[in-house]
Amino acid sequence: MIKFYDHPLSGNCYKVKLLMTQANVEFEVTIIDVFKGENKKDKFTAINPASKIPAIDDDGIVVWESNAILMYICDKYSPTFLPYDLQGRAEAYKWLFFNKTSLDPFLAKSRAILKFYPKDAQDLNELRQLQDEGLKGLKIINEHLEGKAFFVGNYSIVDIAYYPYIKLSNEGEVDLNGFPNILEWIKKVEATENFISFS
Repeated sequence: MIKFYDHPLSGNCYKVKLLMTQANVEFEVTIIDVFKGENKKDKFTAINPASKIPAIDDDGIVVWESNAILMYICDKYSPTFLPYDLQGRAEAYKWLFFNKTSLDPFLAKSRAILKFYPKDAQDLNELRQLQDEGLKGLKIINEHLEGKAFFVGNYSIVDIAYYPYIKLSNEGEVDLNGFPNILEWIKKVEATENFISFS
């Protein structure tokens, strides 16, 4: 059984939980309280020296970085969550990397600043820059989703990777109302089998 190192407020952890739930993969949860610094204690840094959640231990195979975990689980347990053909996989990989370089960092930190930072630690100039970069990424995604149900054909780990921080973007005061294709895509993701809400 997969040991899953989780925190319920983490969008990156939610991605992994959503895939494992939808793929019917058994897992047991260990909560790592990042607000108490448990991610920086030796017990956890032995699992992930980068001190970040999520991480998994699958019978001795340790994987961290959320999108890497999605790819691993998909490869081992549920390959239908990725396209089979080379071109489809290339598209999926492209969007998975774009997710971690050009969208999640901006939406996630905007959310963190407003939701988790004390008022006196909120750098509003940084927040505006993050929001602007997030909006640039959302514009690209909205255009890509024109006429499409999902990112790369059928529902896949690409959709799972993008869903949480786009869904939570309002918590970073990033407005989705100008992105109708994204709003439709959110509904389609939430209608997939065995979907679980972020909590």
